[in-house]
Amino acid sequence: MAFYPLSSCGILKVVSSLMEDEMTDGIEIQPFSQETLSKDILGDLIRKLALIAYAAFREPPWDDKFGLPRLHFGLGVDLMCRNARAYLAKTESGLLVGYILGYEVLLEVQEDPRDLTLHTISGTEDLNYLFEDGQRVFYGDTLCVHHAFRRQSIGETLAGALIEELRRQGFTYYIGRTHSQANAPRGLLGKLGFEELPIRDREYPDRTYWVLRL
Repeated sequence: MAFYPLSSCGILKVVSSLMEDEMTDGIEIQPFSQETLSKDILGDLIRKLALIAYAAFREPPWDDKFGLPRLHFGLGVDLMCRNARAYLAKTESGLLVGYILGYEVLLEVQEDPRDLTLHTISGTEDLNYLFEDGQRVFYGDTLCVHHAFRRQSIGETLAGALIEELRRQGFTYYIGRTHSQANAPRGLLGKLGFEELPIRDREYPDRTYWVLRL
């Protein structure tokens, strides 16, 4: 069965209906990695992850028009970045309902193209102070939860699992960005202890950076 036709509105409605039927299930948090995807011969997991991101990114205030092929490819690339860490949330019956993903970022460009600098992502050098004295910085790339499962602390639980892992790995800062009008993500970041910085993304000036000292 081909994957990309899942972008049709009809399929999205069917998936939403199935998820609403499972809202009473408990939620399990599990780590996943590039190795996890490699073992998924049929590519079922990455298809489901991309579909959740596809729906989330099309909501206001983002209104991004990324197609499923780009999101599918981007997930694989992100998981190949330096010290990538990711967690997924699923119901007890195995229905995937959300995920969080990020990776280590560096101060200077490296030979390995999978190593990204914070300057490359943000378009500014105003965040370079985070690397002073050899501090390690982790960039939170994506956090999304299916709309039928929001307001159940799933995003907070996913972020908490990642934060705990970053502390074990010896990171100093966890940084991310979100839309200035995205009230729910902004509220979650504040609840988790992140501080909003007076720094906007150069490519997406409607998005500000938030940082948590670990």
